[in-house]
Amino acid sequence: MFGILVFLAVLSTLVFWHELGHFIAAKACKIYVDQFSIGMPPRLFGIKVGETDYCISALPIGGYVKMAGQEDAPLSEEEREKQYGHVPPGRWLCNKPVWQRQIVFAAGPLMNFALAIALYAFIACVGSEVPEWEVMARIGNVDSQLPAATAPLYRLRDGAAWTDYQGQPDAVGWKTGDIVQSIDGKAVKNVTDVAITAILGGQDKTYYARIDREESDGKISKYLSPLKPAVKQGETRARFGVEPYQSAVVQDILPDFPSATSGLLKGDEIIEADGKPLDLDSFVKYTENIPEGQPMKVRVKRGTEFLEFNLQTKSIGRVLGLGAAPEEKSKPELAIYAVGPELEKLGLNVQDLITTVNGKPATYEQFRELERGQPGTNLKLDVKRPARLFGLWKKATNFSVDVPVAKVQAIGVSLSSKTIFRRYSVAQAIPESFRQSYLDLERTLLTLKGLITRTLSPKDLGGPVMIYDVTSKAAQFGVMEVLRIMAFISVNLCVLNLLPIPVLDGGQMVVHAFEGIFRRPLSLKFQERYQQAGLAFILILMVFVTWNDIVRMVTNKLP
Repeated sequence: MFGILVFLAVLSTLVFWHELGHFIAAKACKIYVDQFSIGMPPRLFGIKVGETDYCISALPIGGYVKMAGQEDAPLSEEEREKQYGHVPPGRWLCNKPVWQRQIVFAAGPLMNFALAIALYAFIACVGSEVPEWEVMARIGNVDSQLPAATAPLYRLRDGAAWTDYQGQPDAVGWKTGDIVQSIDGKAVKNVTDVAITAILGGQDKTYYARIDREESDGKISKYLSPLKPAVKQGETRARFGVEPYQSAVVQDILPDFPSATSGLLKGDEIIEADGKPLDLDSFVKYTENIPEGQPMKVRVKRGTEFLEFNLQTKSIGRVLGLGAAPEEKSKPELAIYAVGPELEKLGLNVQDLITTVNGKPATYEQFRELERGQPGTNLKLDVKRPARLFGLWKKATNFSVDVPVAKVQAIGVSLSSKTIFRRYSVAQAIPESFRQSYLDLERTLLTLKGLITRTLSPKDLGGPVMIYDVTSKAAQFGVMEVLRIMAFISVNLCVLNLLPIPVLDGGQMVVHAFEGIFRRPLSLKFQERYQQAGLAFILILMVFVTWNDIVRMVTNKLP
């Protein structure tokens, strides 16, 4: 229920601001505005001020502006006279100069863009805790099967690129800890920017990435790296093959492990193991696979100091490929958020809920204790699979599964990633909000280009169900995340409504532009067919994207 309320609040706010843009423009052009409604009919209550009825309507899905001479479907002169015969013809929308009509129709989408700017400015001024990878394009894990792992790197010398890209490179392969400064001369803010560049650009283009790498002596080397994204087997989107860097911060030190007396402290940031730069995920994998009994030299950052520790590992049990965390603080169930191939074969899926482990309530602490203490055995999990599509597609089921507990090595610390509190001054927030809004605009346009050039599949499109899912999940992370999602959707609505599709604002602007150029309106019959075609297209599109959403929902692939 909470998710539905958040979804309705977001959708209503976006549509309301869109209609507010039309309303303000209409008033500025002295067009007769009969009604301005928050919500859709039927009307509940309101107040009439001057000529306009300001009201609240029953359905909380946006709002609308009713103007004299506004024709969602073309009207005859008799029909216009019947509806607005009491209004001076000079105040009808259809009788206003073409340039004023264009302003009225453009004002709605532009208000959506202005809303995004305002939201991003507010978020920037208030500030929020964000993952470190959001503010730095630092590379974490590099996929060995994708181009970044084998990309050539040419050292930048004296401010100029080494341009012989067919020659011997100075280094090969991007590494954990590298920082991507720019791609094709355009600044990169985080690894999400890197991923979107690959997805929207497709695999037919060579990109030139500027890379900073900290060498073993502490100096920074600057490289230029040409590479093409590629689609990995079993996937559908082109990627360079890098993941965001997450610092491995010591959150707790477990007793009965060698690290308890090693000198490591809570808050230490592990940056290297045996001379190899590692982030959180890669450090865990490296530790798990180190030969039993082999010591490990770990380099950590403590404040401004860099310290080294020689640690002895210890054998423990771990269910490999399983990611699970408490679904809610008030519930003992563990929600599965990641499943490896071997566990998939056993029947586990993302979004399954673990209710008990070896017959005991599946608290996170209980699960980890049983897991660590039983290497080489199996754990019996009782699992609840939620209903799909409200039980219409699949009903909720319960089953049990025995999962293997692998024997791995560990140093006895629990790790967490790092967050950064990011806040801008008012002077900084304004350009940052414009930058972020423009970035969203660019990505939306590149998405449309990708759909036209078929570098993106129409199956990637989402509709109301996806918006509901994204907004309800964002609400779990706080108001700021909801506002950030709202700003992004608002920019998308701006672009969508400006497309030259009948029924949408952009389609109306095409009709009026024709009238302005040829000095005569299109025939009523053509306008009627034009509107019908647009309505049919929108209805088909809504059915298509909703079907996409349903397929993603029942196959557990909603983001």
